[in-house]
Amino acid sequence: PAQEPLSEGVLGLDQFVAQTAGYHLYGAQLAAAEALRRRLQTARFGLLIAECGSGKSKVGSLALQAYFLQKHRKCLHIVLCPSHMTGKWVRELEEAIPNARAAIVRTPADMDALYAGYARGGRTVFAVLSRESARDGYMRRPAARWDARRQGFTCPDCGSVIQMEFMDCGKRTLTDATPEYFRTETRANRKCEGCGAVLWTATTAEEQSEWVRISHLGYVHRRFAYLARDACKTAAAKKQLAALLREPDRFMAARGACRRFPLSTYIKNRYRGKIDGLIADELHQFSADSGQGDAMGELFAAAKKCIGMTATLINGYASGIFYLLYRMCACRMEQDGQSYAAPAQFAREYGVTEDTYEVTEGGYNSNRRTAKRKKRSRQKPGVSPLVYSRFLLENGVFLSLMDMGKDLPEYEEIPVPLRLPENQQRACDDLEHAFHEIFKDRSREGRKLARKLLSVSLNLMMAYPDQPYGHKPVVHPVTADPILVPEDSGAPEEQTEKDRRTLEIIRRKVNAGERVLLYVNWVRLDSRTRLKRFLTDAGVRAEIMEDTVPPRGREEWVANHLRQGMQVMIVNPNLVETGLDLNDFTTLIFYDMAFKLFTFRQASRRSWRINQTAPRVEVYILYYRHTMQERAVRLMASKLAVAGVIEGGVLTDEGLAAMSESEDMTFALARELAEGIRHEDAVEDIAASFRKMAVLHPAQERQVQEAECGQQSVPVSVRKETKIRPVPPAEQLSLWELAG
Repeated sequence: PAQEPLSEGVLGLDQFVAQTAGYHLYGAQLAAAEALRRRLQTARFGLLIAECGSGKSKVGSLALQAYFLQKHRKCLHIVLCPSHMTGKWVRELEEAIPNARAAIVRTPADMDALYAGYARGGRTVFAVLSRESARDGYMRRPAARWDARRQGFTCPDCGSVIQMEFMDCGKRTLTDATPEYFRTETRANRKCEGCGAVLWTATTAEEQSEWVRISHLGYVHRRFAYLARDACKTAAAKKQLAALLREPDRFMAARGACRRFPLSTYIKNRYRGKIDGLIADELHQFSADSGQGDAMGELFAAAKKCIGMTATLINGYASGIFYLLYRMCACRMEQDGQSYAAPAQFAREYGVTEDTYEVTEGGYNSNRRTAKRKKRSRQKPGVSPLVYSRFLLENGVFLSLMDMGKDLPEYEEIPVPLRLPENQQRACDDLEHAFHEIFKDRSREGRKLARKLLSVSLNLMMAYPDQPYGHKPVVHPVTADPILVPEDSGAPEEQTEKDRRTLEIIRRKVNAGERVLLYVNWVRLDSRTRLKRFLTDAGVRAEIMEDTVPPRGREEWVANHLRQGMQVMIVNPNLVETGLDLNDFTTLIFYDMAFKLFTFRQASRRSWRINQTAPRVEVYILYYRHTMQERAVRLMASKLAVAGVIEGGVLTDEGLAAMSESEDMTFALARELAEGIRHEDAVEDIAASFRKMAVLHPAQERQVQEAECGQQSVPVSVRKETKIRPVPPAEQLSLWELAG
């Protein structure tokens, strides 16, 4: 195709960024912005799939504004993002867009005031909405009523008895709805099958209803409150239920219920046709059939042009992108024969589905030899490459950090294998053996019990090495009888091997003048408080970021504690996995490992960004050998090796194989536990996998290879990163030259 230069709009905005922020955008960023601008000329939306830290906010806002600069008029745009990133978006927009105003909008009154100023003035206006406040509407309760004469729950409109489906010997059967059917609002209990009326209605804190909301449980009916005794798991829920049982007619306020209209619905109804552009940041968080996903769909319908941005587009399942595609390109989905009411059809066509059948042989002299019937169908991880070729490739712009033409800091993920003391290793092996005996039972009851204990067993096996004491007995899910009792093989005041190694790394880094980010996934353990106590005793200033810190205040929380001299921040990676730039922390330590691949990838890149000035970023991953932790780290390493196929926009044989791989970490760990699989060479495999993914400068690569040769081990090839020559000024290059 003919080469075309970058548009004056993109180059002009880049000059404005240089004046306000003091730097120019990289050539790859300008090329991505130009590609998105041209995409908006022919389509309603475009996707920016960019690696963490590659400047998505600057690229997306420049592309949207450059497109509307062709019309030479002011514009009204909406930015939809996580709540802890609203303040950052306001700063980014003021740096990137000339003659523009950005403001955070939380209520319909805020939106009306912002639009009034936009109508009177001559400036482009950005309304920044958090994804939480966009769908923060009124609370709903069941509207079904108990009819004592008919002994059933009836529809408030047609008066018919509400029925629900249940499985009886593999067959779907209808029966009268039970009180448990209305604990929470679902797709099944949302409408009456007879007349189509909605079975849920708005509620307020002052309303007295026959339905009462119990914390951490849901709605219970006053007449049948006793049925919820076994379902209450928390002390707060048990206390509320006990009070209701003592006084069935007492008034109980619904905490959090208030008269509020959803902000996204308000904007869609009142400002449809007036919204010029929408930027949906962290697009993957709107992919579910949820209220926040519906909010994104409403704002998408109200805007004329839309840009979706994410670093992790797909969660591994085909259904994980179904609703997102229907909200963005419903016509394409309908042309493909997909129905919004049938996500299972999309998953079957573009994903991996496991169907289980039961075949029984006929008796002697029977009319047919065998009888075959379907027992169940289960979706498994895996995505067909056709999803990208049919729905994403022509809509998406791919950008990675390596495209910038910049010598990035070295980045290395370093696994640290540890050994448990003999008594703790023996106790851990006893737990594994007990679960192995349960999982290997292939009878019908055994398989049912194994499914119910899957989460309990994996969580306990992952957490026990870090806290070998204080665990509750594992009980039968039906009879509540104890199945096994974890042995206390340690004490809270004792330092474990993982604690000592963590303190050793932190002391070395703090003495070198660095700050450390310490990730602790299992917040139900006492690991965070113990680590803070050990660090304080060692003279290190450590702080814990609790989940009670509001999302929009986390960036300020970090800045305030850094000014006060914080050297180590202990935090759950889920709290900082998106949006925050934590460049002050050049060493990251994963004290433990969870099962979410995307969380690990996002959290581990909080410091390795294009504006990082430190020469090296190190990520330490601590685990115990011959435990479930070792298996989890090994599986995580294998997933990470091919995880960048979509975000990088390069389809390789290895990446295509990863797309259709039909086993996730949870089921893989459960399978290895059931089969008693041990990997004796796991340490070498894990180290080799992470070394292949390291970004090292040539001198550092030679040091790694010399160290390996000195240990007389089998040399492992380390990926050589080619230094990219600096890109000449953008004005002298065309888009095709910048894109390579």
